[in-house]
Parts: sequence; C-alpha cells; structure tokens
Amino acid sequence: MTKLSGRGYAQVRHVLVQLPDQDKPRASTLARMVSGRRHRELLLYLLLLTCWPWLADRKTPLPAGAWIRALTAAQGPTWSETTLSRCWKRLEDLDLIEKRERENRLVRIVPRREDAGEPYSAPLGRDSRWHTYFVLPDEFWNQGVFAELSLPALAVFLVVASETNGKKECWFTYELMDEWYGLKARTVQAGVKQLQDLGLLMVREEPFEAPLSATGMSTRRYYSLTGPFSYSAREKLRKIAQQKTKDRAKKAASKTKVRMAPIKPKKSVNNKK
Repeated sequence: MTKLSGRGYAQVRHVLVQLPDQDKPRASTLARMVSGRRHRELLLYLLLLTCWPWLADRKTPLPAGAWIRALTAAQGPTWSETTLSRCWKRLEDLDLIEKRERENRLVRIVPRREDAGEPYSAPLGRDSRWHTYFVLPDEFWNQGVFAELSLPALAVFLVVASETNGKKECWFTYELMDEWYGLKARTVQAGVKQLQDLGLLMVREEPFEAPLSATGMSTRRYYSLTGPFSYSAREKLRKIAQQKTKDRAKKAASKTKVRMAPIKPKKSVNNKK
C-alpha cells in the first residue's frame, strides 16, 4: 500500500489536529476521536489518507481482507470484517466519509477532508491554513508503530508531528492542551509517557524567568519526535519527493518538446549544383 503512493509519506492536514481560526474553538477531529475512544477509526482513516493518492483512481475497491491484513499486528487492535464495517460506518457518522457504496461484493470508500468540512482533495501545498499539511512517514505503518501506540500516545504523536512541521521541536503544557487541541491533561500525560518509553519522543527542559512564581523561575518543556519521524528526517523525505516531482515534470516537458520539434524538409537532388 505504501509503495503504491511512491512518496514515502502521507500528507495529513493540520486541521485533523487543530482548527486554524484562533478566535473560535480549536478542537478538531482528533479531539472527537479521542473523547469518543475511536482508536480503530483514527487508524483506519489515516490509512485511507495514506492510500488515497493511488486508491482514488483504482477501478475496483479494495476487498475488506486487504484493509484487515494491513491493520492487523500482534500488539494492535484486533480486526475482522464486522469491526471494519462498523468503523467505516462510524467514520461516515463523523462526516469523514463522503461515499460508502457497495460495488458487487466490494465497498468503495471516498474520504472527506480531515476536519469533515468538505469533500477530500489533495493538499498540494496550497497557501491556505485549511490545506497546510504535515508528513506522516511510511515507517509509521511499515515498522508497526501504529500498532504499538495507545490512543493517547497516537494523539500526542500527531500533535507533535503537526507542530514540528517547520521546526525541530514544540512546547506545550498539559493544562493548555485542552484549550489548544481539546485533549485532557491526563490523556496527554499518558501519551507522552508511552512515547518516551518507546523512544519515539524526546523531551527537553529549559528554565526561564517567571517573576510571579514562588522561586522566580519556571521550566518549559520542548517536545520532538525521533528517528524517521524527526523534523530533519521528514524534511529530507519531503525534499526528495519534491525533487522527483520536478524531475518527472522536466522529463515530460522534454518529451513534449521532442514531439513538437519541426521536421526539416529534405533537399531535392535536382537543386544540387
């Protein structure tokens, strides 16, 4: 599934994690998934986005067994045709599925945008807060990371991946996470702990002056993902994909130029002196 996409990563809009309008509530789809305990649904939706670049043009829908095999791992949630069908229905209820239609014995699934606001379209780097995206590397699936993460850990993982899209680390407090993302402090604390235990999250503490505190100082914690999910690794993936796109465009333009080159008329033998 990941090889067919050809990029090495999936594009996930920031609006999955947080809505962009600062004068309105910021909680988005992620908060709804966590509060509703929709762990399977979140994984299934992320896999659908990962597959969509090639799945959108596929003539026949994928069989249920293909989704089940892709999502089944020793440490992850259990899957069956019944649970898969139920998850598709719940995603539809969350307005994250545009179309769910049966074609013979198969079911065609079409996603909606990550905030459920409109039908899905690829972000394509459009200059809009509703279309900016972060990178989810294929290692998330291929190395079985998706199966190791509890729902709280997956939520924190997505928040940090989103917030470190253009920088190496981000900071937050457990108390502010509810206001910023709709995630409860206890959920965030549990997620941070598991990510640290798995070696996927690095926490750096930095003291700063706080005149109104008891000691006059306080500490700010900065968070960053590690390994293939780090800022530098994801930026490298993105640059490689961009270069491949440029190379393909240049190659296509070169072929078009060759096809359109004028044909020089042959010189007549009779005109030779």
